[in-house]
Amino acid sequence: MAITLAVGTQVAIASAYAAVKTMSALTNATSAVATLEASHGIIVGEYFEVSSGWDRLNGRIARCTVLSTNDVTMGNIDTSSTSRYPVGTGTGSVREISAWTTIGQITSELAVTGGEQQFADITTLSDNIQKQIPTVRNPLQVTLPLFDDPSLAFVPIVRAAADGATATAVRFTYPNGSILVANAYWSMQEVPTIQDSTLRGRIDLTFTALPTRYTS
Repeated sequence: MAITLAVGTQVAIASAYAAVKTMSALTNATSAVATLEASHGIIVGEYFEVSSGWDRLNGRIARCTVLSTNDVTMGNIDTSSTSRYPVGTGTGSVREISAWTTIGQITSELAVTGGEQQFADITTLSDNIQKQIPTVRNPLQVTLPLFDDPSLAFVPIVRAAADGATATAVRFTYPNGSILVANAYWSMQEVPTIQDSTLRGRIDLTFTALPTRYTS
């Protein structure tokens, strides 16, 4: 059994993106491989946003784990199911995340809600027990309570993402070395509250696509 303390967790917002690069091919594999245009600039270890004809992939954040010239492997992005990811229809484009800005002064009350599975009732008159089948999941939402300081570097970046209603990547780096990345809509509480005689703020995120977790 491995228990990881939360102390030391860091959260960052994507603060710069490179130019959009065309994705001309995309494989069905346990770790999808994208063929990008020449001079795409992505290297191993970097993160990028994916725009894809596959709805389940569109908007996700991936990390390059293997690079072979223009072929970029999206680690932990499983597209092997041809029913969910129809062959030849997943192409689109990618945007490399070229800079991250850490969100500081987050308190220990960080909260995650949502993600619960919803079900459709398929019970018939002849059934003596209720039957359900899974449909969609509730949206994932994260609340970042923090000590208020409008002079910090992340504030205008978060404000711009919120004001523009623009999906912008978030990165959680945990003390055990694992990393979770996702695309999200951002909002920021502009008027601070008072708690324990200190000014407090809050950032709220709603994920726009599935998160991706990397353990190494």
